[in-house]
Amino acid sequence: MYYRPLGKTGALVSEVGMGCNRLGQEYAEDRHWVRLVQQAVELGVTVFDSSESYGWGRSEEMLGQALGNRDDVLVATKVSRAHETNEKDFSSRRVIEAAEASLRRLQRDRIDIYQLHSPSRADLQRYDWAEGMRRLKEQGKIRFSGVAVNGAADGVWLIEHMPVDMLQITYNIFATEAEEALFHLALAHGMGLLCRMPLARGVLTGKFRPGEAVEAGHRALLDGDRMAENIRKAEMLRPIAEAYEGGMTRMAHHFCLAPRAMSAIIPGARTIEQLEENVSASNSYGLPAETRAAIDALLDRG
Repeated sequence: MYYRPLGKTGALVSEVGMGCNRLGQEYAEDRHWVRLVQQAVELGVTVFDSSESYGWGRSEEMLGQALGNRDDVLVATKVSRAHETNEKDFSSRRVIEAAEASLRRLQRDRIDIYQLHSPSRADLQRYDWAEGMRRLKEQGKIRFSGVAVNGAADGVWLIEHMPVDMLQITYNIFATEAEEALFHLALAHGMGLLCRMPLARGVLTGKFRPGEAVEAGHRALLDGDRMAENIRKAEMLRPIAEAYEGGMTRMAHHFCLAPRAMSAIIPGARTIEQLEENVSASNSYGLPAETRAAIDALLDRG
């Protein structure tokens, strides 16, 4: 496993972390999820990303059981929509209350990376969330503050206007908007970046074929009309992926690890096999330039 700096925070994180969106799902017993997280640590994973909204606390509870208050990993979580109303509220009061609840579920004295979960630009400007983050830092209850942004433009705005330590962004073979300005700005300002959805909700595992039905409940369906287009593009990429050591999944992970600005990718995992495949993508440099050029040419990106 290779490690990278989380911007200028002074922290080093494993190139491949673990997204915990599925952690605690009811089809498996708690011991399965606890063991999965503990196996991730044994494989060298040092950053785990959750949210109060993942299973409405279940993901955090599983992390708490698996990791507790250990200090050799970074635990990230997010303040999201209120469970009772499904409304967003990023006021300082709500940010602090949600952090306190997350700390109890995580069984930790401190959250390493505390983030807003997918706020709009209006949310960022309307609420006094930064004051809540400041107070939590002052009290020693969070280490770093961040935002899981909806788009690269919001990331650029935050770097230019708000005091945060890191950003979580969507970046993958299909979603490259961060390359236009965000990566350069993040490097210039020492902003740490975590990459979510490196596999484009599973499409870049190569498991889907154009025209075939996607199983009900699969996360790929969340992309709506974009899903079919992404599946079509993944099919176009199949010849390149078949020639790539490790196949489509490894190629997709390496694509996201290539930018110098990226601190870590955080793919999800439901099984030990998926976890081991994700971790094996760590290679210190990401995607070879010639493979990136072939991908761009095939997708008609100049």
